[in-house]
Parts: sequence; C-alpha cells; structure tokens
Amino acid sequence: MKNEKTFFYHRLLFYILGLLIMSVGSNLFLKATLGVAPSCTMALTLSYLSPVHSYALFNFLINSTFLICEAVVLREFGKIQFIQLGLTFVYSLFIEFTSYGLFFIEPHGLAAKILLSVIACAVLSTGVGFTISSGFAVMEGLVKSIAEKKNVSFGAVRVCLEVLFTVCSAVASFVLLPELPSVGIGTVIAAFLSGNITNVFSSLFHKRINAYLGFQA
Repeated sequence: MKNEKTFFYHRLLFYILGLLIMSVGSNLFLKATLGVAPSCTMALTLSYLSPVHSYALFNFLINSTFLICEAVVLREFGKIQFIQLGLTFVYSLFIEFTSYGLFFIEPHGLAAKILLSVIACAVLSTGVGFTISSGFAVMEGLVKSIAEKKNVSFGAVRVCLEVLFTVCSAVASFVLLPELPSVGIGTVIAAFLSGNITNVFSSLFHKRINAYLGFQA
C-alpha cells in the first residue's frame, strides 16, 4: 500500500485527468449541436435561459448542487466534499478553456453531427471512468449515497436522476425556448451508450488503476 499522502495525490491526479477528458467530451457534444449528455442537459438549458450564457458556470452550479444534496443525504459536509467542490470549479475551468482548443471542429450534415456525438459520448464516458476509479466522482457520490440510504441499486438511482434532468430540461426548453438546444439525438446516444462505454472502461482498466493507486482489492 502506498503511503497515505502519495495515495491521495495519485487519486487526485487521476480525477483531474478524468475531468480534463470529460470537459473535451462535453464540448464535443456542444460542437455536434444535437443535445448533450443527460446529466448536462440542465446546465445547458439554464445557460440558454440566463443572461449569462456560460455553460461552464452552470455546470459548476449544478455539480455544486449535487454536492449539497450528497451532504444532506449523508448529513455531513467534510473534507472530501470541500475537495470535490474545488475540483468541480476546476472542471468548469476545463470546460471553458478546452472549448477554445476545439474551435476548428465544425461538423456539416446530420451524419457528421451524429458521428461527433458518438465520439463525444466515448470521450466523456472515458473521463467518467477515470473519475469513478479515483473515488472522488461528484454525481456518482450523490447516486451512491442515495442508493445506500434507500437500499436500491446504484444503476436505478442514476437512471432516475438522468431521466429527471432530461425531462425537466426538455420541458423548460419547450416552454421558454423556440427549440430544444440541450436535448436531442446526442442526448439519446449518450443515454444508451455512456453507461456501456464506462462499463467497458472499468472492465479493462479499473483493476489496473486501483492496483496503481493502492486500493485494496
């Protein structure tokens, strides 16, 4: 087992790497303009409805809300939640700055946009795999805490939350916006593929990452 400080920093490194990969995936979804992943739909919808059109900012606010909800469920807000809050801010910065590096991507035609959505899903899910392996994942922390408190499956809670975000975003967009910029074919692709891609990532690399980080099997 690695010493505690080295163990912590290695976990942190993997989490930050996961956030960087996720930010690229999120921006690729935006480039495809066919909707974003279910967990991101609310942030994008709010960015369109707000005078401050910042997808990165609303990602930070939504993820911070996840942390608050997790703290309420667990009835505690400790060191790990403060660290997650800081990393959530880092993620919002990654989203903001990686968008500039993807300026050259401009898909034309539905087929190209669908292909880009699939690529975005693969990139985002890979990043999620890194964050889960690190043990710092924010949304997964909320899902896990609810699942344990209510004694239901992790997958069922995650699906319910993602469906809730998607439905609320679609309704808000339909009522307040002329179209559905945050919900579309890309959202459906993410809903069907993201879990499977993350599972494939976990089956291939999770044990190796855990061994490297020093998690006990």
